[in-house]
Amino acid sequence: MFIRRFSILALSAAVLASGISASALTATQKVEKEITIQQADGTMATQLVSAAEVTPGEKIVYTVAYTNDSAEPATDIVLAMPVPADVRYLEGSADRAGAVVLYSVDGGASFVERDALALPAVGGGTRAANSDDITHIQWRIAGPVPVGTSDEITFKARLK
Repeated sequence: MFIRRFSILALSAAVLASGISASALTATQKVEKEITIQQADGTMATQLVSAAEVTPGEKIVYTVAYTNDSAEPATDIVLAMPVPADVRYLEGSADRAGAVVLYSVDGGASFVERDALALPAVGGGTRAANSDDITHIQWRIAGPVPVGTSDEITFKARLK
């Protein structure tokens, strides 16, 4: 069986804020894998467990939890996470209420809506980007975020 050891250092979050200083936000990150277990009553349940060891094909959940530690409500919060090269982003998993979600295929240099994501095509023109092409995901959080409020952003991927 092929197992990859996963490091939380593979995930880094960029916290960018305008309207407050970046130091006013505290962010923590975690990487977990999603498993399905059968409960005593026979029903199936989904759980998140350590992603220290991940087998190709397993689902991984990337999360950044953030808190507004400033003395005033935070506005114009932009959070971004890279999508590691050894995983395939799972479509729709980054969507969340209260945020505009944008995607990048150029290492985070630019972000657009998912349906506008394109790459140069062989022979000229462009082609629609697929899940493997996504390098970064960005969330623009609707604000203001009240003082002391905590929330999180997340996306899921499958290990290649």
